Amino acid sequence: MLRQKLLAITGAAVTAAALAAAADASVTVYNNFGADHDGWNYNWGLGWTVAGENVAAQYGVEQAMGFTSTADGFLSDIWVAMWYVPIDAGYDEVTLRLVERHGDSPPLPEDVMEEWTITEFESWSQWNPPIHLEGNGTSYLEKGASYWLWAIGGETTWCGWCMNEDPYLTCPHTLRREGEDWLPIGDETASAFRVDLASPCPADVNESGFVDIDDLFDVLAAWGTCDDCPEDINDDGLVDIDDVFEVLGNWGPCP
Repeated sequence: MLRQKLLAITGAAVTAAALAAAADASVTVYNNFGADHDGWNYNWGLGWTVAGENVAAQYGVEQAMGFTSTADGFLSDIWVAMWYVPIDAGYDEVTLRLVERHGDSPPLPEDVMEEWTITEFESWSQWNPPIHLEGNGTSYLEKGASYWLWAIGGETTWCGWCMNEDPYLTCPHTLRREGEDWLPIGDETASAFRVDLASPCPADVNESGFVDIDDLFDVLAAWGTCDDCPEDINDDGLVDIDDVFEVLGNWGPCP
């Protein structure tokens, strides 16, 4: 009887829940891959070189690209199209860091929030399509706060940048050679990248800002096997009693 009453109450929400199940739960807070902000439009030929085969000595190269978060949430994904190619026959690696940005200061090691090591660089083709990196679930970005993506290349590397094709899609940008100072920070048509956040409040299934009876009804309406749907709050492939407990355990306003 209780189930029948709940289904009657939530009958109108079943269609909405089915549509929501197909939606992407992430939020894009920066994307300069193309003029429409959802393509992968970039051109490595528009880049420039700060090291290369014709210089007397090789050295490490670094660049930093800034962005401002337009939402609160945990870093979920980064896509990048940029950077470095080994000058020797072997592999090289790049370190990418997510860094808190303070005003007009370049990135500093003490402000690093998360770090990735990307190995086995051989050719430009490795940047087409862009490299996809996943967050570890610990880096919380605040709406209105600014951050750096800081890329560090190896000592025997020459580098160029895959530039986004629209000159109006700019970001704060700076670079330096190993052992030298950062160049002045300017808004430039720099490397193409995209940053996504996961919701800080996954039990808020309908994204209303509150975990409440509506979210409970959505979970009940989507009961059963689920493939990447928001009602599967604990992401185990099923909408079941565990997801009900997630709603009840997070009842109230989202952080």
